Amino acid sequence: MNIPESIKTSQLLSWIDVARRLYFSSPFGGANPPPKGVVSTNAYWNSLSIRIVESQKEIEVINWLESIFTSWIKKDGDKYFIKLASPGEYSDLPINFLRVSEAAAKPKFFKPIAALEGMKNYNIKFPEREEKDGARVVAFHSVKGGVGRTTAAISFAYEKSLLNENHPVLLVDGDFEAPGISYLANSRKKEATISFEDVLSLTHADPSDNFQVSIDFIAERMADQKIDNIYVLPAKRLLNDLSGFAIRPENLLSARDDNTYVLVDIIRNIANKLGCKLAVVDLRAGLVDVALQFLTEPNVDRVFVTTASGQSISALSSMISSLGMIESQTNIKCRQPYILVNQVPVQSMLNKTFTGEIANKLIKKGEEAFLTIQSDTENPEPSVAIGFMHHMNDLVAMTDDWDLFLKVLSSSSFSSGLSTSIGSWWSDDLTNSEEKNENENKPPYDLKNHTESCQKLHEFSQLYEVAETIPSSNKPLITPPLQRLASDFINQPPIVIVEGSKGTGKTLTYRFLLEKKNWSNVTEDLSYDEIKATYEGMFLPLVGSVTNGTFLLDMSNDARREVSKKLGGKKPLTFSETEEKIKSNLERKTLSWSDFWLKLIAETAGFYGEKAWSNFIESVVKSKDKIIILVEGLEEILTNPYSEISESEALLSLLREIPLRLREEAGRPVGLIFLVRADMVEAAITQNLAQFRASYANYSLTWRDVDIKELVVWMCTKSDATEGLWTPTWRKKNVEDQDSDLKKIWGLKLGGDKSREARSAEWVISVLTDLTGNLTARDLVRFIGAAALEASSKLMPDRLLSPASLKNAVKFTSEKKVEEYPKEVRQLQPIFEKFTKASGFSTPFSRIDAKKIDILDPDLEILEKYGVAYQDDGIFEVPELFRVGLQMKREGARPNIISLTKRARDRAKG
Repeated sequence: MNIPESIKTSQLLSWIDVARRLYFSSPFGGANPPPKGVVSTNAYWNSLSIRIVESQKEIEVINWLESIFTSWIKKDGDKYFIKLASPGEYSDLPINFLRVSEAAAKPKFFKPIAALEGMKNYNIKFPEREEKDGARVVAFHSVKGGVGRTTAAISFAYEKSLLNENHPVLLVDGDFEAPGISYLANSRKKEATISFEDVLSLTHADPSDNFQVSIDFIAERMADQKIDNIYVLPAKRLLNDLSGFAIRPENLLSARDDNTYVLVDIIRNIANKLGCKLAVVDLRAGLVDVALQFLTEPNVDRVFVTTASGQSISALSSMISSLGMIESQTNIKCRQPYILVNQVPVQSMLNKTFTGEIANKLIKKGEEAFLTIQSDTENPEPSVAIGFMHHMNDLVAMTDDWDLFLKVLSSSSFSSGLSTSIGSWWSDDLTNSEEKNENENKPPYDLKNHTESCQKLHEFSQLYEVAETIPSSNKPLITPPLQRLASDFINQPPIVIVEGSKGTGKTLTYRFLLEKKNWSNVTEDLSYDEIKATYEGMFLPLVGSVTNGTFLLDMSNDARREVSKKLGGKKPLTFSETEEKIKSNLERKTLSWSDFWLKLIAETAGFYGEKAWSNFIESVVKSKDKIIILVEGLEEILTNPYSEISESEALLSLLREIPLRLREEAGRPVGLIFLVRADMVEAAITQNLAQFRASYANYSLTWRDVDIKELVVWMCTKSDATEGLWTPTWRKKNVEDQDSDLKKIWGLKLGGDKSREARSAEWVISVLTDLTGNLTARDLVRFIGAAALEASSKLMPDRLLSPASLKNAVKFTSEKKVEEYPKEVRQLQPIFEKFTKASGFSTPFSRIDAKKIDILDPDLEILEKYGVAYQDDGIFEVPELFRVGLQMKREGARPNIISLTKRARDRAKG
């Protein structure tokens, strides 16, 4: 690359202009190479110092300088200087020569630098970069922020992660100043275990070959940061401290100055260690050091994101020039970059002249800047590949929630548009070539066995109504909260609060954990990609739902004894003794609740006395393993935390203080899984409730629509009522294929496909959803069981469950809901009794109607709060889930249940 005309003709106002002209000179493949004896130049305010070897003639160096500075070079006697267009004593910049020995002129390894520096070395050893095996590295970069670079990087990584389930994608947030990916991932996983900053600091201090010790450690910690099929490496672990940055990429380069692209190699090796075929790096805007590492490495695929504004295109053109200059200095051609011109107004997208001018300008700039390769073909590869994406309003103010972000992204045309646009540039060798699931070729459900199939589904549903009756050999459906719980804590034990209303699966989860005996077995069993925890993690049940029979009680006591035996403790407390101690402290409070819980935990493992907790911790540490405390069914002991202050204090301590104490223990030897009813959390935490819930939201036992649909398909498959519908990857099917599976179970509509009846899936979900938008698995299991029993004598050629059976199943489900719900929310009990005593009371109703049966405004507020009623302009509506069980009549026309549920959900979100 020659010195740009603008640089050649610009005035030399200061030493900085001198440094700028020297910046473009290169000893290898570039413009104005110096004599071989020139070691370095150093421009500063008081002189231009030139280091030369002893054999180098000064006049040859002066001639070289004159080719660069032309008439700006002056001579005064035997001294040379550069005339500057600046005032006073700074108008002459002396040229000084410093002679050094051949030994002192040892070559330095080339380092890509875009920033202007006064010092420039010419005795350079250039990198030899061969094609690297393993993961491909794709760097997303932009000259300025706000152009959609991070969105494009996530979209690209997510799409590639879906193409091949066997090979995850490594997604790296390389933007230390504005870590967008890190904030987004933080909404999904609150506690990062390793970060890009940690990668720099660990490898900087690692003397092992190829940083193997550090890379093994980093990969081990990364196991906790896998989201879906993507390993996320955030910029920092502590996102509330962006100012404290003790180490930077240049520090790592200084530690390994024999490897120009050490950072790229580290990222690629981490990806290889994790089994990734692809690493996607989101770089900081501008040509900062970490960006240059990736943008000038010849084996890295580069995506430049810009907008169509003149300012952005000019800035990108300038950056291309800078990268081309570095490329010319190394004489090594990098891969063809892809330029994504994003956020183009729709009208401009349709204007071929507009897009053509931008494309031609960027292609021409690339041809000027980048090295060319001689090609025998008539149509050589252009210097850059270019694609355009139109502006999308939905992506302007995207959510900071990871799951919702991906949902919006995948449903928008951005993801598909990017895939199409980038497809011709990206030669994709990452797609999954494995054979399709064998179940796709299985025959459809056999109607001849209809009655038998319905009976199997009914019996299966009865077993799964309560945790105690489920066969021990059965594994529960792995919903996203369980999947996250299993995949987020591979290298350290979980400390999480798992909320869930009655019937969402708390006791079932507690039982499942106990049956697996330790966390290592849980992660192995729940992980689709066979990732197993690095520690055993024995379970220590503190409280559990053990009062309904001996089954769970025996398992819980056995678990305590196993922990005590492993740690060398004495005979552990029994569950009855545990309950007595809790009730005793409720009455007398001999210990603060924080100290009480810690002491009680130690006693359940057989450690007693004043130092029970410290001795317990010491034993756990000596065992070189982890212990995970299980708490579930606490509502059986703390029966009224809403009005009893002592119970509320006890609960609050277990929710807030104990998790904090466990996190403060060095090395985190003890974890906690606290399965708790949502209403109890509300009773204990009266301040910053939303903030508290956000910390554990990823593990909350909530059931979304897709979870409910999957549960139906899973039940039908596991019960052998249908054949081969459900597989572990069912959730990843597209919506059309999911609906096709559900159609075999309950048809497309509550009638023929062309009828005006409601769609079956939407109707079932709506009829089982309360008016806060919540739906429980137990309600669905009961509903499906009742429908299966009813449908066994109602054969339909196109489905397992007839429309009549679905409608009739509402009665049984509603009666059970009305029977159980007040046991969870005690405030509802007296209100429900008023409804049932006034048999025949009609809905919808007004406040005046309610007052006639002694249901006053405070009662109505409670009904609204817990989803039993929905109020619109003073008229209250009760959904089918409660109406039938409360023996209420329907007044007027049949309401649109789907519309009612949608309005209630929208209000709940607001």
